[in-house]
Amino acid sequence: MEKFCVNYDFLGSDVKICKTLAKILGKKLPVIVCIGTDAVVGDCLGPLVGSLLKERLKGKTYVFGTVESPVTAKEVQTVGEFIKNAYPYSPVLAIDAALGSPDEIGSLKIADCPIKPGLGVDKNLQSLGTASIMGVVEDRDRGKNLLSTVRFSLVYKMAKAICGGVSCFIENCLGYE
Repeated sequence: MEKFCVNYDFLGSDVKICKTLAKILGKKLPVIVCIGTDAVVGDCLGPLVGSLLKERLKGKTYVFGTVESPVTAKEVQTVGEFIKNAYPYSPVLAIDAALGSPDEIGSLKIADCPIKPGLGVDKNLQSLGTASIMGVVEDRDRGKNLLSTVRFSLVYKMAKAICGGVSCFIENCLGYE
């Protein structure tokens, strides 16, 4: 299993994300699933990325999970099954917020493995994705109940970095370099 990590405010974080996704997925255009809810600031990273990607990519790939139509942890299994049936040959890129250690806050972790949504808040849900991007938004030791105290500015900046990297990767897959 390969894992890569970059801080959202690192100059060139979008390029690092783009290159890392290329290493993991090659030139395969993924279906993107952005997990979370806009009802809790610390969990809105996925839907925010989804909305930014839909606006930026304008239909160049399938994006599930936006602020207007979120894919919450409860819907992950249903959405996963739908994607498996509708797009059986497409890789799936799953994007979600995560809890981590204090020094990991702001880190974007890109991996060649699925995401297990809800793990940070003690839920046992189905994994999703061929590849994943997790954004660490809060200290896991501070507890899941503090997700509502996460600064929106942090989540927004992380979402913009993820959107930039994923958009770059999608455009490279389609030959828009």
